[in-house]
Amino acid sequence: MAIRFRPIITLILISFLSGQTEMVSYVRYFENDHNFLADLSMMATDRRGVPYLAVSYNDRKLPVKIERFSAKGNLEKREMLKYNESGYLIERGEYTDKWKYLSLIVLGDSEPWGKEFREWRYAQNEPLTFTDQRSIFTILDGSHVSKIVFETVDAQKYGQVELDYDYLGNLKEERWRDLPSARVIRRFKYKFEIMADVLQIWEFGNEGELLSHVAIDQAPADQLYKTPPPRSHNTLDEVDIIAREIKNSRIIVRHAGIIPKTVLDQLILSNGESMNVDFVELTHNGILFRMDSENDILTIPIHRVRSLTSRMGDVIYPKPIHLKTP
Repeated sequence: MAIRFRPIITLILISFLSGQTEMVSYVRYFENDHNFLADLSMMATDRRGVPYLAVSYNDRKLPVKIERFSAKGNLEKREMLKYNESGYLIERGEYTDKWKYLSLIVLGDSEPWGKEFREWRYAQNEPLTFTDQRSIFTILDGSHVSKIVFETVDAQKYGQVELDYDYLGNLKEERWRDLPSARVIRRFKYKFEIMADVLQIWEFGNEGELLSHVAIDQAPADQLYKTPPPRSHNTLDEVDIIAREIKNSRIIVRHAGIIPKTVLDQLILSNGESMNVDFVELTHNGILFRMDSENDILTIPIHRVRSLTSRMGDVIYPKPIHLKTP
């Protein structure tokens, strides 16, 4: 069975990992990004009436927080930076003034999502080097990761993961794309049975073939933890329960089940013509997409498009529908 659980657990923990900050030793002020990079600070009294950056440093003289203020003194955006013991930057998160995520960049080849993607996509003797690679997380609504882009140290994008959610915020589909071809090479469909506390997962391969189908039921409260409270150290007893159930084949569905037919995204042109496409990205130049069973990525200008609706029923263009948080 090829299905994996590490990235799902990572998705839950990612906000906690990035929320860890270092102690601030002092603060300096800069007129703009250019002056910040050039280490040309400004006097605190010169901040009135002009936009500026307030940069907090730790005791190692490394910037750990960058706050951007408007000319009226309103906080517009925060950036939090995290380093390893050697002083190398390993995480950079962007937040709104209310501490809602905008984006997160995780550097290094040990990042779990990128590592899992490469193990699936590439052979061990792949000539590409992933040292100092970066994973770029997009969090449109401030709490749910909608896309993860993987790129090498020289900014060569080699893959991305797209995550779709239902109106309750539950993950319902996950697509892995190879880049630059934009072909879907792996896909997961999730179905939450709320009343029965059951999660079903279908996994599809490179050619759309069904690889696995499992159903996981929630462990009873009195069986959830092997270790009674208080619990310490970096352990998660639920993982042992899941692994044990997989090993005992208790969660394998013995029949194939009814697998929903894959429906492509729907693109409606300004002349009323409708097209079924595989949507890739919305850019300033237009909408990037692939036709079914075709290799080339096509671009259509925005002015020629009336609407674009995802295979999950969400409006991508002209007005995206953001998720409702539970």
